[in-house]
Amino acid sequence: MRVVKGSRGFLAFVVVAAVATAAHGAAYSPRDLLTYRPHLPGVECDTPTDQAGIDACKVETVTNAEKRGVGYLLRDGQGKILRRFVIAHGHARLDQWSYFQDGFEVYREDDLDGDRQLDECRWLNAGGSRIALLEVGKIKSWKRISPEEASKVLVQALVARDNDLLATVMATPEELKAAGLPREFVEKAQAALANRPAKLAELAKSLVGWSKATIWNRFDGTYPHLIPADPSVGLEKDLTLYENAMIFPTVAGAQQATAKMAFLQIPDLIELGSAWKFVSLPHAIDPDKPVIAASDGLRSMLFDKPEAVAGRDEAMDVALKTLADYDAQNAALLQSGDKEKIAQYHHDRIPLVRDVVKHAKSAEDELNYNKQVVDSLIAALRTGFYPKAKSLLEAIVAEGGKLGSYSAYRLIEVDFAMKSEEPGSNVLSNQKKWMSELEAFLAKHPTSDEAPDVLLQLASASEFNADEDKAREHYARLVKDYATSEASKKAAGALKRMDLVGKVFVAKGSGLAGETIDSVQARGKTLLVVFWATWASPVRADLPELIKVYQKYHPRGLEVIGVNLDNDRAEVDRFLKESKIPWAQIFEGGGMESRLATEFGIFSLPTMFLVDGEGKVVTTAPRTAAELDRQLEKTLAAKSAAADRNTRPAVDR
Repeated sequence: MRVVKGSRGFLAFVVVAAVATAAHGAAYSPRDLLTYRPHLPGVECDTPTDQAGIDACKVETVTNAEKRGVGYLLRDGQGKILRRFVIAHGHARLDQWSYFQDGFEVYREDDLDGDRQLDECRWLNAGGSRIALLEVGKIKSWKRISPEEASKVLVQALVARDNDLLATVMATPEELKAAGLPREFVEKAQAALANRPAKLAELAKSLVGWSKATIWNRFDGTYPHLIPADPSVGLEKDLTLYENAMIFPTVAGAQQATAKMAFLQIPDLIELGSAWKFVSLPHAIDPDKPVIAASDGLRSMLFDKPEAVAGRDEAMDVALKTLADYDAQNAALLQSGDKEKIAQYHHDRIPLVRDVVKHAKSAEDELNYNKQVVDSLIAALRTGFYPKAKSLLEAIVAEGGKLGSYSAYRLIEVDFAMKSEEPGSNVLSNQKKWMSELEAFLAKHPTSDEAPDVLLQLASASEFNADEDKAREHYARLVKDYATSEASKKAAGALKRMDLVGKVFVAKGSGLAGETIDSVQARGKTLLVVFWATWASPVRADLPELIKVYQKYHPRGLEVIGVNLDNDRAEVDRFLKESKIPWAQIFEGGGMESRLATEFGIFSLPTMFLVDGEGKVVTTAPRTAAELDRQLEKTLAAKSAAADRNTRPAVDR
């Protein structure tokens, strides 16, 4: 393998015979692989710096199913993975770079189209959940980003004075229009674009205590609100948003006091598909005068009731600020990896959160802040230095109620995670115990808020383990006992999918040009329905072979309908232009929670349904182009034989 410079400046790897022949990656030393770092700043991953730590590392060759070398794996002296650089998208050179922390992948970069330029990066596990699309090495847009991560990007953009990065987390007028907001609000947003540079300059002057060392510390939004569609005020669709959320900063390394730093108030942060974005710029709040600004957000505009979003009272402000200051002062500690000190941090944080609970104005607020107490106990327990946390959590469980069930569920989660991390851990045994405990949770807390999601986890895990009877049992219970939950809708779809073989398949939806695509139009031909998304790596890797299968069988009567489960229409258009997929696509937005994904209980991609000329499902089993090829050969051969029998002249007897 040799290393070359990418055409747009990032380092790309070109794989030659060395990958296939190098014994355990001997062609490259640990220092060679540690030379390469994440392209984007701010990624936290394990990187040994002392010579002894580097010398203890080992390089291994990653092989595929055919035992051919496809990349390299770097482990530290304890066997934990540090780096994984592989061919993941079917190209002639390495096209995926993964970085790890504590043995788990936290960040990944992909060259999806093989042009030696990064196209996508993802944060995973403890790194977060966001997915960014890149262009010329910079973040162009977000395929997925949570409210907390959007607030972190906002702080990074304000500190760096990076207007392009800021724009990626600001809702555009076009997005607001698509979200169903009134025309006058969209026009207001359009006008605000022209004033944004001046507003940014004004905001910068208000950021007391901020510097180049300022980093994000905490997002405080309590819980999201939903404003239902209301034609009387011009709101065409339901809106999910945070109102008057807070963002608290700190200083990298905690080298100075953070109590004097301005924090931010966000009028509105709204959900747009799988991405959360800000509707307007934040207000900077003077730490010496923590007076919450009057609401100037969506609700105020829609209903002309500024009082509808009341500011927090003074006692709550003080309690929140005390908590925020404590978190800010300990930000560096949380990044240190010192488990004993981290346990102490969470222990000392609990009374501060309970002080906030005392000033909560509603039962919902009280519950959500009490859940933070539980979360701190869980975090302290997981360090291994505060075993007493388990008895405290069990006491909360014993008290019952919504907080008790939440604590019981979190205990099951943390127990499974801790056992899975033990040296020599038995994965199958751990999973069996985890599922057994989830079953017991359901028996004890059948009406809890967590119950539907727990049952859906059990159902999907059972289906993944090929225990279809148990999966059906769980899905059916979800449908019967939790009919009003979102999980119930997905479960009903899963049951429908599992029983499709031999039944007539009917599905229709909107195409990319606004046309109606209907599976009935393919009657008389063999039809393949493919649920897919541009972000699904197995889809991307197998797509060239799937196109070859289509080209092979299309002359024999095969038609294909794609059901795309992306949220970003622009990304779909870009991908289709590059990949030249020859079949029609249904696209309705909503991703894995979209109408058809829910209707057929889709949990993994790709999912394929093969339908015969009579409109009946032949199989839902194929996951790869190779499996599909074998099934099509059988299906079309049977169809041809049947046609021969029907056209053969009768024999006189």
